[in-house]
Amino acid sequence: MRATTNPELAAAWATVPDVAKAQERHEAAVKLRRDFPRGKTPTEALAGVQAEAIATFTDTGKWPTDYAKRVAKAHADAVAWESEALALRRLEDTTKAAAEDLRDSLSTDVLEHLDGRLKEILDVAKDAGETLGDVTTAEQAIEAGGDVLDAWRRLTSLLKDYRNVRDAAWDVLRAVTGMDERLRMRQWREAGHGEVKDVRMDEVPAHVADVMRSGAYTVEYLVWLARSRSAFVPTSFDDLEFAVTSSTAPLAYDDHGPIVDLSPRVVPERTYKPLGTGRDPRPFTY
Repeated sequence: MRATTNPELAAAWATVPDVAKAQERHEAAVKLRRDFPRGKTPTEALAGVQAEAIATFTDTGKWPTDYAKRVAKAHADAVAWESEALALRRLEDTTKAAAEDLRDSLSTDVLEHLDGRLKEILDVAKDAGETLGDVTTAEQAIEAGGDVLDAWRRLTSLLKDYRNVRDAAWDVLRAVTGMDERLRMRQWREAGHGEVKDVRMDEVPAHVADVMRSGAYTVEYLVWLARSRSAFVPTSFDDLEFAVTSSTAPLAYDDHGPIVDLSPRVVPERTYKPLGTGRDPRPFTY
């Protein structure tokens, strides 16, 4: 989770406060490490005391009588500083890993929330679309006026909410996937996937597919989406991949009817009885 200006994403993450709390802990750890004053390592501290003692002897011809005390204090201070610096670095790494693990494990909850928001938006859009009728432009809506114009305005405001939901979903999916998966998602998004499921892409009207690929959402597209009842928010990378595969897999037809087995039959070998078999062996008498 990162700081965001997308209200839909912020609201979605707010449904899982543990993630926000873990992120706050990590950000606080980062600030502690950055604000920690610069110090010296034990090696640097000892080298400094030695340099000062040598400089003193060079100037005065006298070796500092408190040299041992200076060395002990410098070393002790440096060890304490280095220990805390290392602890703060470890704290930053640990809280980062904890926040990322929690975010990954609860990302499904966030995406399910966004899917619910999508359905809410499209329910309102469907009602407004019925009022709109065949109107597809702002000019037509202004000319019609009344309820039609109100419906157009309502749909226009819903466009922003819809776009925020879509952007939020992609942001979450990118955050919880690896580099290779992110590359595939970008290609899928550019091809128009991730908007609908249970619909083959070659069955989507051309002007609708153009909007899916460009992301330049329109009122007409929003109404079509609401009427189709096929819009969804993928709840995971696997969910998205399944939808992509289902919408692009080639259709298979059998134009030849049922399969007939034409392989040669194996007929049991015939057996023959010798001639005379079955006759009475006794001689014929009159």
